[in-house]
Amino acid sequence: MLDDNDFALASAVDTSVVVLEELSLHPQPEVREAVAKNPNTPTEVLLKLGKEFPDAITANPIFNLLLLENPESHFVRLSLARSTTTSESAIAQLSKIEDEEILLAVARNPKTSLEILEELVENPPLFCDDENADESDFDELFTAIVQNPNTSESLLLQLAEDGSWNIKIAIAENPKTPLSLLNTFADWRNFSMHKAIARNPQAPSVILEKLAGENEKEIRDLVKNHPNVSETAIAIINFIEGKPGTSIDLLERLASDRRASVRLLVASHPSTPAKILEKLAQDTDEDVPFKAASHPNATSTVLEFFAEFLVKQRQRVSPSNRARYEESAVRLVRRSDITPKVLENLLQMNKYDVVSAIASSLKTPPTILLALTDYQNQSSSHIHFLINLAKNLNTPSDALEKLYLKINQTQHPNTIDGLHDIASHPNTPVHLLEQFAVHSRTDLRAKVAKNVNIPISILERLSNDSDSRVSSIAKQALKERA
Repeated sequence: MLDDNDFALASAVDTSVVVLEELSLHPQPEVREAVAKNPNTPTEVLLKLGKEFPDAITANPIFNLLLLENPESHFVRLSLARSTTTSESAIAQLSKIEDEEILLAVARNPKTSLEILEELVENPPLFCDDENADESDFDELFTAIVQNPNTSESLLLQLAEDGSWNIKIAIAENPKTPLSLLNTFADWRNFSMHKAIARNPQAPSVILEKLAGENEKEIRDLVKNHPNVSETAIAIINFIEGKPGTSIDLLERLASDRRASVRLLVASHPSTPAKILEKLAQDTDEDVPFKAASHPNATSTVLEFFAEFLVKQRQRVSPSNRARYEESAVRLVRRSDITPKVLENLLQMNKYDVVSAIASSLKTPPTILLALTDYQNQSSSHIHFLINLAKNLNTPSDALEKLYLKINQTQHPNTIDGLHDIASHPNTPVHLLEQFAVHSRTDLRAKVAKNVNIPISILERLSNDSDSRVSSIAKQALKERA
């Protein structure tokens, strides 16, 4: 409620200068404006109030006297530059004065014509002391021109081209800024810029939908309360905030969002279908494919794309940064839902841990296992790789033959383990089983006796083996086949 007593004091011509000075700081604007109109108010107080109440200053009876006495005084010129009652010709004259405060007042005056604003941009007066002044010295002036209601779309475009960051922020808030420019600004990854766009009362729904996916809640809240906000923008905000009800159509749209953070949320969303995951598994961002591949809805096709991603990414980085991709490849090989194509892709890494995992996988087809028998590795652990191949139930007979020769020729404490695996493997060819059946080691003859595919003739021979344990195993096997 207006304080009538203070208002009356501020308006009275007999109020003392001391009281008027106090009232110029009054919390109610009506009282402060009354002080600005009071002819008894001192010039220094009027100067302070001029920015807030420019028209009240020029309407003050004392102003005309000051104008007559000293029309070129800073106070008079600044008051005229601020006032909306100043004529266009007077504003034009003021716009040529090399005084920053006056020029800023001219630029901010809603009565300043477009022609004057354009002239200030093209030929700004040199109010700087530095002879080498550049455009950055006019930031505040150009920002004021951007904010002037009479500025034009073409002038905004001109200032946007070479203007500073602060000028571009001001342009983003201007209702006259063209859609093409707002669209460009919206693609910039900057909180202040997005905040400015969201404050623009004319920002269209299509741009607000872009901003709706931002991580910062302040931006989302501005979008939510914008007069042009669309149902789609609200749905995007709900999605970002983890609220239920996101449609598949919206998930598909957001899977192409320029922000990796949004695509990552799509890859994590429980309703994201395999078709969208396939796209995300090929994403250029580091984390999105990982998330897509671990999704419950990930199909074999998703995993195939993810395998390609791992191979390509590993090739792009330095050797010291490859561990993540190699470890992920090993985990991928061990999944129960992988396909031969995944394994073929991952073999391109030519990394021992990955190849060894493929050699052990029951999803690896015989053709790949056969090819792996020629895999070369000079480390002492290569015998373990060969043993993994020999253990794999998918390893074909021709691969087992090659493995027998390689393992048998290896001087290693684990060589016998590899021979055990070959002797007991269901795909081991008969001629190798015959060799094992007459081997000097009783443990190998025992392994052969347990082989489910050993011919009866060999079993019968082993039933008479000199070792009682071997003969016992063979006799039991013959009994089970009878």
